[in-house]
Amino acid sequence: MKRIALFLAIAAAAIACTNEETVTPELKVTSETADLVIPTEGGELTLTFNVNVDWTAEVKEAEAKEWCSLSPASGKPGDNTLKVIALENEGTENRTVTVVLRALEATQEIVVTQLQKDALVLTGKKEFEVAYQGQNLEFAVSHNSELKATADVPWITEVKAKAVEESKLTFAVAANTGEARTGKITFEAGSLKEVVTVKQAAWALEFTVTPAETAKTFEAEGGEYEVTVAANVEYTVTVPENDWLTVTDAEGVYTFTAAANTTPATREIEVKIAPKDEKHAEAAVAIKMNQKGAGAKLVVTPEEAEKWFDCAAATFELTVDTNLEVEITYGWDAEGIQPWISYTEAAGVYTFAVEANAGWDLRSAFVYITPKDEAYADMQVALSVFQTGHANKLWSKEVKAIDGYDPTQKVRLAKYGEKLLLANTTKVFVMNPLTGEVESTIPMPEGVTAHSVLVDDAGNFMIAADGGVGAEMALYLIPDPTAPAPEVLLTYNTGSYYATDTGNFRVKGNVKGNAVITATASAGAGGAAIMWEVIDGKCSSSSWTSVPYTGWNVSRVCVAPAGSTLSDGLFYIGYGDVADPKIYDLYYTASPVKNAASEWTVSYVTGASWMENFNCISTAEWKGNKYAAFVMGCLFNYDSADAVLLNVNNPAPAEHLYTHHGDGDANWDWSLDPAVNNSYTNAGPYSDVLLVPTEDALLMVYVDSQYGAMACIAIQ
Repeated sequence: MKRIALFLAIAAAAIACTNEETVTPELKVTSETADLVIPTEGGELTLTFNVNVDWTAEVKEAEAKEWCSLSPASGKPGDNTLKVIALENEGTENRTVTVVLRALEATQEIVVTQLQKDALVLTGKKEFEVAYQGQNLEFAVSHNSELKATADVPWITEVKAKAVEESKLTFAVAANTGEARTGKITFEAGSLKEVVTVKQAAWALEFTVTPAETAKTFEAEGGEYEVTVAANVEYTVTVPENDWLTVTDAEGVYTFTAAANTTPATREIEVKIAPKDEKHAEAAVAIKMNQKGAGAKLVVTPEEAEKWFDCAAATFELTVDTNLEVEITYGWDAEGIQPWISYTEAAGVYTFAVEANAGWDLRSAFVYITPKDEAYADMQVALSVFQTGHANKLWSKEVKAIDGYDPTQKVRLAKYGEKLLLANTTKVFVMNPLTGEVESTIPMPEGVTAHSVLVDDAGNFMIAADGGVGAEMALYLIPDPTAPAPEVLLTYNTGSYYATDTGNFRVKGNVKGNAVITATASAGAGGAAIMWEVIDGKCSSSSWTSVPYTGWNVSRVCVAPAGSTLSDGLFYIGYGDVADPKIYDLYYTASPVKNAASEWTVSYVTGASWMENFNCISTAEWKGNKYAAFVMGCLFNYDSADAVLLNVNNPAPAEHLYTHHGDGDANWDWSLDPAVNNSYTNAGPYSDVLLVPTEDALLMVYVDSQYGAMACIAIQ
């Protein structure tokens, strides 16, 4: 469905970045490759990589092909997964295999180790050089028998150690007050031994002057300059006799004060900061203190502090009017970043080229125009350059601030026509999806509560109230939300499956044609997915299937159909009072079995370990790919909510694409609103997420009642 008019505001930020020139092969392994070990009994490990052309993979060593295989052996451009599969190692030595990835002339080799029956693999260096101040050394050790680790000198001591399948051991190297010294750490497992050598430097002089500048230029009107000295020896600060520069000392912080310069000429003094002991004379620091005269000019137009660009390649111009020599430098938002801005110059006009941003997130940089003469360095002009990535937050807001919003009621999201709907139990807010602005409110029909609001793929609008034990629950089809006239689509008596919390409806397909409708039963029931299949506009009787885990405290769960028929499968997420942290993962079943247990597999590992809030799943298809999203809600973690986007072309396992961290979406004070803090009895822990495909972007909208935040992210 095209939304050209509606989404014109985001078209520039979301349009695909293309390049019709000849493709340069790029191959980047995205999984960790520092410690790739397959256990003795065999098995498999997974390598992930990104490539922009067709690729192949092979085992380099001919003899290794007898016990190691790869799957698949070739593939297409994009994010890819390669499995390395090994048979059991019957030998007494570790064996390795080299996996060769090729993408045209781009090649990368990855070495995988399989442990012997009695194995010890110490990852990392076997020799360390430690400064005299001392430090902690961490070792990652893979082994299959009891591990022992000892040091042969008293100044190396173990902090902790564990004899497990994979151990991380820490040894503390004490500070050295004398000459250089050497010690050894021995790791033993079974008959195997690894020795690490630790060389510690002798005591060394510490003498640091901050900032580490060799020159300082004052304006003609004068000013102050602070220098901090940190040293482990005595030192002196020497200022030559003069009539314009003075210095004061406050516990190692020296303030140099320059008087006003009433002449046009510049002036200079060299300040020397040096250790008293002449044997450390080489550590002395000299700072040239300069003061400007008059007449320097540096004017950059247009005069602006920042520039913003979408993810596409772009250019901009700056005109520099100056009588000084200048240089162009950059400041990046992270160390070691690949430069993405360059420039050319002609007759004082600097044309800057901004490369396309292939990443998900916003990136930034500074462009500095600086006089080469240090006397005028403070005339530097700085411009901030921002470029959006493929995930662009269109808006965010604090839902508590919406007029008429009740933070004690549940929230649900839906897309109806051109509008975004936010259901708040007794009313539905109609919002602009591009701005988040509330445009109107839809009151609910008498006797109808909007705990669930659904709009199917054909635009049919439905609402339902959650149920309790033995309650009659109904899903209503409403032809026109602005003038509700409910029509019962289906009913369900919760007494047929004992639960105190039944509802959270989801739909996929067309309820007047073919569709799947799901709900959940939890909180006392042990967990179940309730489902209806609509075929040719006729709704089947309700049936249920057990969820991946059960327990009396399984609650706040969500089951969502992957497609318009049950054969497309179901997704499940939730949480409960169960010891196993895997209960917080996203699950998938390809064959829901009515009134019986289904085969559930983990689709995505959330990484949550304690009572996050999961009660929403949204699925969508966009530009030939299948997507799913869920919210790691804000309940007991006292943190912001996270909205997670997955590619579910292969739902088990799904591919993680992007996580939006909501810490910038609301300013929430946990101590000021006990009505929604740590509450089991109201809507505090509830959240929802909605994927909305458009012509130019996939919108991911989420809301979290506990955190009080709502946001819309455009995914390109």
